[in-house]
Amino acid sequence: MAVLLALTTALLFLIPKKDEVRFLYATAEGAAGQAAQAGADEADAAASAGSGATDTTAVRVRADAAGATASAKTGAGAAHSDTAAAQAELGATASAKTGATAAMAASATPYTATAANSPAATTPAMQQQSAAKTDVGYDTAAYGHFAQTLNANVRMDKLALRDLSARQLRRYDAVYADPALLQEPDWATLADKLMTYTRNGGRLLLDNMFASRFPAEFLGGAVVKLPAPDAAPQLSFPQAPWNAQGVQEVFRLFTASYFKQNALNGLIGFDWGYALQPTTAQPLVAYNGLALLALNRVGDGEVLLSSSLLPNRYYPTGYDMQSGMDPALGFGQLAAKAGVDNPPTPGTLYFNKKLLTQEPYFNFEFAAANQEYRSELLAYVSKEKLGYSLKKVLGPYGRPAMAFQNHFEAMPAIAQKDGISWAELLKTYNETPSFTLVRNAFYWGQWRESLTVQLNTGTNAQPQFAGELPGSGYASGLHLMSAGQPLRQATFPEYRELAGAIELPYRAYPAAVDLDGDSRTDLVAGSADGFVYVYTNQGPAAAAAPTAYASEPPPPGQPLPDTFGAGRKLELATGEALRLQPYATVHAADVNGDGRADLLVSDESGAVRVLPQLAGGSFGPPAALLAGGRPLTLPGGPAAVAVADVDGDGARDLVAGTADGRVSFYKGAPGAALALGAGRDLVALPAGYRYAAPAVRDVNNDGRPDLVVGSSEGDLQVFVQTADGGWTNSGPLEGASRNQMGSHALVAGHNSVPLWLDVNGDGNDDLVVGGIEFGSPVAIDDPQFPYKEELQAFINYAKTNHMQIEPHLFFHNFKTDEEERQEIALHKQAFDRLGLPWSNPGTNQHTWRMSFLDRLQTLRSENDQGIWYNFGFLPSHAPVISRPMSVWALPFLLDDTQRQDGSRTMLIHTPTPVLWLGDNNNTDVFESMAARDMPIDYFEHIEYHFPIPMKINDLKQFAAYFDKLRTAHEYNFMSEPQMAQSFLTALKGRVTVSRPLALYLWDKLKDRLSPGNPHWHASLVPDTSDVPALAGDYASTLGVALEKGERLAQYSLDTDAEIYHMQSNRFYVGLPQATAISVHKSADKLHLIRSNVPFTLQQAADGAYTLALNGETMQQVKLYSPRTLTIGGEDLKIETDADARTYTVTHFGGPVTLKLTPAP
Repeated sequence: MAVLLALTTALLFLIPKKDEVRFLYATAEGAAGQAAQAGADEADAAASAGSGATDTTAVRVRADAAGATASAKTGAGAAHSDTAAAQAELGATASAKTGATAAMAASATPYTATAANSPAATTPAMQQQSAAKTDVGYDTAAYGHFAQTLNANVRMDKLALRDLSARQLRRYDAVYADPALLQEPDWATLADKLMTYTRNGGRLLLDNMFASRFPAEFLGGAVVKLPAPDAAPQLSFPQAPWNAQGVQEVFRLFTASYFKQNALNGLIGFDWGYALQPTTAQPLVAYNGLALLALNRVGDGEVLLSSSLLPNRYYPTGYDMQSGMDPALGFGQLAAKAGVDNPPTPGTLYFNKKLLTQEPYFNFEFAAANQEYRSELLAYVSKEKLGYSLKKVLGPYGRPAMAFQNHFEAMPAIAQKDGISWAELLKTYNETPSFTLVRNAFYWGQWRESLTVQLNTGTNAQPQFAGELPGSGYASGLHLMSAGQPLRQATFPEYRELAGAIELPYRAYPAAVDLDGDSRTDLVAGSADGFVYVYTNQGPAAAAAPTAYASEPPPPGQPLPDTFGAGRKLELATGEALRLQPYATVHAADVNGDGRADLLVSDESGAVRVLPQLAGGSFGPPAALLAGGRPLTLPGGPAAVAVADVDGDGARDLVAGTADGRVSFYKGAPGAALALGAGRDLVALPAGYRYAAPAVRDVNNDGRPDLVVGSSEGDLQVFVQTADGGWTNSGPLEGASRNQMGSHALVAGHNSVPLWLDVNGDGNDDLVVGGIEFGSPVAIDDPQFPYKEELQAFINYAKTNHMQIEPHLFFHNFKTDEEERQEIALHKQAFDRLGLPWSNPGTNQHTWRMSFLDRLQTLRSENDQGIWYNFGFLPSHAPVISRPMSVWALPFLLDDTQRQDGSRTMLIHTPTPVLWLGDNNNTDVFESMAARDMPIDYFEHIEYHFPIPMKINDLKQFAAYFDKLRTAHEYNFMSEPQMAQSFLTALKGRVTVSRPLALYLWDKLKDRLSPGNPHWHASLVPDTSDVPALAGDYASTLGVALEKGERLAQYSLDTDAEIYHMQSNRFYVGLPQATAISVHKSADKLHLIRSNVPFTLQQAADGAYTLALNGETMQQVKLYSPRTLTIGGEDLKIETDADARTYTVTHFGGPVTLKLTPAP
């Protein structure tokens, strides 16, 4: 008998009793649900045997082939459409809804608002695609948020509601009803099942569209349609039950910051859904006496009705970055307003992305708010059932992560070694930067005259062009090389962003002429500075300058262009440089009939002059060109002329482009010398175009000369000559690639000037394009990179200081998958050449741009090249802004249907808004994030600050602010790569909360004997077996926050962990190994409060400790010790708070070991 008792007791201590919340995501699926239920029953059996993780799901998130997650049966759109009759009964004035598009993902299909007052406006293609998604059957945006919840002790099943019996349903502590249920033909039966479940003690979580589909007495009040407010709503937050205060807090913090920063500008036309006039329901959020969020006691259970504001379906918020949107909620009005607010501006046609039709886009802030809200629903249920909630924290050992994101891209910043200056400045604040390095460094806001070439990949009869190439930068084609560097001339004197217009005719204006008699065609180019520059042809690049095009590969199979010498000013026979008025233009043609090419020049005076070429290649003084017996002068600015037989009569004519966008024709008379009659208008460029620059060529191979005309917009308009001598504008000359606005028009910049010339010796005329180009980019691995030594000094500094440099990738919105992959390969090649490692890097996007062709294309391109996180981009089709401005953001794992096998990891995050201090500060954003333990990744451009004291002070202000925020809220400041690794651990790691059954029964007995004094012990067991190897040593840094519910609120907790921290009502515990936690007065002992790197702590026999901080870049640890500590180690910065008995130790560089010796 004693043996049996001993065995029974031992068994009771071996059998674990798990603390977990059973959660059901109830869908309308049928057969799939039955199969999943069988799996759930097996999981129940396993759980009863003490095995299995507590935060897994019974079934994976399913998604259709397009990656979108809603269907005609799914989500809010369907629900709204299906409730029209109920709205009418309520006297609601809801606008018409489009049912088929239901909570669908914004897809790659274009979205166009058909009417400014139609919130449901969708394109037929959008509706067709939505209707094709009927096989999905549930809102995977909502489900995906639950699947990636940080709640550690929740076990979720996704099952069909109709397949569950009342007994099976009672297994679940809470049920979330998928919106697709509302369209089921047996909805009434399903609703009864849910109400019965609730009355029998269940907790039912309902989204807003369910409001009109349940009886008022069940919800606890009359349902009313909520009118849209005229301004940001003034919400109130009545006293809430203790366990529901977290739900209320999410709503309060997010809406306060969101409406302060955005008012209603981001929710134009938003359908505010339903509210309750509460009777028995308890309002958690109220507006004008109505309950937006309400909790109602029903029998032994509760029903919680959410608002339309949170969770929000105005934007896509699913983790496939496409799903979760209901077009019926009003996005069409926002899209229509975007079109009205951004009319076309002359000179920006190919660069101003605001001109693109606004389509739905993934919204980081509402995705984060939806995630926080849905996770807090689970926390509420956990507190109700268990007396606490347990959440994994996005940072090492239970403290949230903080980092600075710095893009290193500007040429002057490299020249001045700003990266080193910034890193050294941050050391004074115990912070570290996280740099990403662009492949093509450039000058902000600089537009500079340049020459590019579109190599002819077709024939002379049918020319074809690639368009943009990997080395094009912000232009198109290849840069012609002068003295081994891209040929560039005058710089526009004012700062202009990429989308800005260039009002003046700054342009490299090219002409072709052999000036030295070597049979190689040289180039001359007019400039805005009034000079004409000569570029001597030095022959094929392969022989003359083998490295000239090293960072600019040509189209496949194409020989490289010739290279040219350094530019020199054109001199007259007198030895003087030709000096014209500003905006010089030039064209080469034999004007006097002597067989030598003369130069026709003009400038802002509009006068056309001839420079006769003399024997020996020099030029005589300029003389007026006559037309109709008078000097040819065009009004309004420089004339752009070209000589050719335009009308096909065998005599050479002249065409002249004018400043106002017209091309005039001057008929020539037969003879060797050019003799011109009076002019007449020939063609006009489209409205708003200026600075016409024509070239004459038979473009369509019909035997008649056509016109190719450059302009201020930067394209090359083609005017085809008809058989009767008329002219038809056939649009811009096109290439194979798309430009930055999505068309195939060849655009290298502004003020384009075409010149047909074979520059690579293959016998086909290529298209040289003069103009003005943005940024003057040069590849960092180019042999002629202007600041090679300074760049290498920055790289060496990073290596010495154990800092990672990651790639800062540049694609525009219309690059193909192949083009993106080629650019990534070139970026990797540049890193290899510079000695920078490329080992599972992360990235962010230069100009924040992602593909519009496929919403996930860019992320897939990066992921397939070994890039596993991207923490800086604007989602596909997001509005054009200078930086991300989401008031909240949370990292997540991309849910990509092409990666469902789990073979790839892609972690997504975005930076916080810019910090504003002073009267109109936005510090509430960061305080609200800190209150929710949300990580903070702060982006700031540090270029163009050093060495200006006032601008350096701006940097110091935000560094100091985040230093204080870090200290006040115990953030772990770290590098961005380390941050990503800690995120991956939190998202993929699991935690089991269990108690030996004997201890559980003993605690229950003591609770009965001593009511009001809870007894609770638990073991927190981390499981990182599913954490990818990408997490590195941070796989051991999982941490949790235990938030006490009402049952445990007034009691202290204790743990045997080495690292923990109590803050407000939360007990934070690091879990490098299994840890015990219990209701008990906390022991006053030495422990770590936070550590930003993996650590090991060992105590020697003499009572001293050895603390190894095993991370790179910067190591920081904060310790508590009841006894005075002596801390030893190399190069340490130690800050002591004697009152709090804490020590903050910081070290920069590689891993470091500390010796901690407590006083006797």
